[in-house]
Amino acid sequence: MATLEKIRNRMGLLVSIVIGMALLAFILGDLFRGGTNLTSDQFELAEINGVSVDYRNYQQRLEDALENAKANSGQSTLDDQTRYQVRDQVWEQLLQERIMGEEFDEAGVNVSTEELKDMVVGNNIHPQIRQAQAFQNPQTGQFDPERVKMYIAQLQNDPEARSRWMAFEQSLKQQRLNNKYYAAIQKGMYVTDSYAKQAAIEQQKKVDFKYVAIPYTDLKDEDVTISDADLKEYYEAHKKMFKQEEALDMEYISFSIEPSPEDIQAIKSDVESLIPELKNSEVEAQFVAATSDEPFDPKYYKKGEHENATLDSIMFTQEEGDIYGPYREDGYFKVAKLAHVDERPDTVKVRHIVLMPTEQRGAEQTQALADSLTKELEGGADFATLAEEFSADQETAKKGGDLGWRNVEEIIYSEALLDAGVDEVVQFPTNQYIFIAKMDEVGKEVKQAQLAVISREIAPSEDTRDRVYQKASKFAAEHNSFEEFNTGIEEQGLVKKQANNLNPTSRDIAGLENARNIIREAFFTEENQIIIDRNSQSPIFELGDNYVLGVVTEKYEEGFAPLEDVRATVERAVRKEKKAQMLMDKMNDALANSSNIEELGSALSVEVKMSEGVAFGAFSVPGLGIEPKVQGVAQALNQDEISSPIEGNNAVYVIQVTEIQEPGANLNIAMQKQSLQRNYLTRVQREVFEVLKENAEIDDKRINFY
Repeated sequence: MATLEKIRNRMGLLVSIVIGMALLAFILGDLFRGGTNLTSDQFELAEINGVSVDYRNYQQRLEDALENAKANSGQSTLDDQTRYQVRDQVWEQLLQERIMGEEFDEAGVNVSTEELKDMVVGNNIHPQIRQAQAFQNPQTGQFDPERVKMYIAQLQNDPEARSRWMAFEQSLKQQRLNNKYYAAIQKGMYVTDSYAKQAAIEQQKKVDFKYVAIPYTDLKDEDVTISDADLKEYYEAHKKMFKQEEALDMEYISFSIEPSPEDIQAIKSDVESLIPELKNSEVEAQFVAATSDEPFDPKYYKKGEHENATLDSIMFTQEEGDIYGPYREDGYFKVAKLAHVDERPDTVKVRHIVLMPTEQRGAEQTQALADSLTKELEGGADFATLAEEFSADQETAKKGGDLGWRNVEEIIYSEALLDAGVDEVVQFPTNQYIFIAKMDEVGKEVKQAQLAVISREIAPSEDTRDRVYQKASKFAAEHNSFEEFNTGIEEQGLVKKQANNLNPTSRDIAGLENARNIIREAFFTEENQIIIDRNSQSPIFELGDNYVLGVVTEKYEEGFAPLEDVRATVERAVRKEKKAQMLMDKMNDALANSSNIEELGSALSVEVKMSEGVAFGAFSVPGLGIEPKVQGVAQALNQDEISSPIEGNNAVYVIQVTEIQEPGANLNIAMQKQSLQRNYLTRVQREVFEVLKENAEIDDKRINFY
């Protein structure tokens, strides 16, 4: 419990924590697979408190997590930003396991099997399970505990899914362990009555004071003498201010890859060439899928619904089969066909039976049951009776499968119903369910239209890319040193840009896409050297629509910045200190012969000003700005008392309190105490892990792999 005591005593050092895992991780991947054993340096991703982390272990977890993210988003691919976010999440989870695991063992914190079961299928089901879409009744949108039990039952036949579910349970256990650990710390957070009273007074007590101020700018910089010894003394005394992480600065030029006029015309001509086939096609969805850079939109639009005003007008003034375009929109050339115009209902009255595999009935048996029920219904069997007996949708089963009136767009199988017609039975399978449905009535029909749109992105051709690449290659070949790089830029009138303070995990450079690769390679490049891709041995990086060449201008080692690197900052601080001392000496001399603030102002030829209603906890002082030392002194002075010179942020001050507004009888100490206590408890949840991480020994070598 030593660490608990340490944290209780160091609340001021705590920083933020991120806990938990993505929704539906139980379906999507095992983020907690296996332990980490010591490996060769070749595969060492990191070392955490002396324990090696194997790159291969981490990579497997990352791949599983990426699959989770795909399934959660319903997409087959992820953009780079999402991939980076997932990578960071897996890293944080790994750190938590290693660091928090040691703390749990030391503190004796654990979660029993019975406790975990209660979180999954018991009386205290975890919110992640309650909120999971897979366990919601598709019609009511409410959590259905039977779906959890049925899902777990199916896992017996799917080892991979079972492994992932167990990993999800492990994540729930990890969260519960965290919460227990935090609760133990929270019990050590207590606010005394005297502290609460003082805090309440500081919030409500206000003072008015007169002041004189001499800004530091009144003294010229050249009137202040600064020696190297002064700089060194200040640097050593304030060395923590100059702590730095490993980082670098780089400069780069980019050769933009933009479509040429010939590229644009070729893309337009390509779209035009598809018009005859599009016009004659009877299966527009398939034709669009085969020829377009954007997917087919199956939606039927009513008048005024389409975001393109021109298309919205054409849909209701032209004939089926008419073509509009090519036209240019959002970086694409497009051509649109008015595919279908129908009188269609907005709403339908529907009933359904929902089937899903169970522990006793596998997928094949469920399909056989669906076929059997469909035949019975087609033969005249009572829909309500079968729905009550067989439907997994308990809410509608009690009503004979009746969903009531629904908007067409709400129902996944609405097109099948509309194609079949009223009173016709349709069977509609999905990945998880088989729906058997019948449309009892249709709502009012309105004219609606469907478009088939072929889109082609306006992008540079390979020839254009080659021409730009040759230009970049020529520059690289002729300017292959740091000095020549800068000379070439100047001679050719190119624009050189900077990217400063990049750290080993930085991913972004303003104006460049997918900049991670050049940043990573920069950390394997010496100062004043051209950055080379170690795989291709080329200085040219293809980053989105740019070919980029860069050089490392400065590198910073982890630790403390050398005095020479921060000399300008130290000089400003030392100069300010010396000016403050000179001004305080001047004010002290004047104070010796002044009995009040007005006489002091007159002696210094400085105007006496007033600041009113100054509270200790206020962000700033009226008329002065951010001057916490002035606020503190003002609260401590008695009425009419004159202060000594105060070294402020912007000036040296002398103040005289003219009025003190003490808190009234309505000082609510109990409420103040509750507020402070809530703040402490919140900080525990937010900050504990970060202080543990700060004190852990972490050798992060991810840059060797990512």
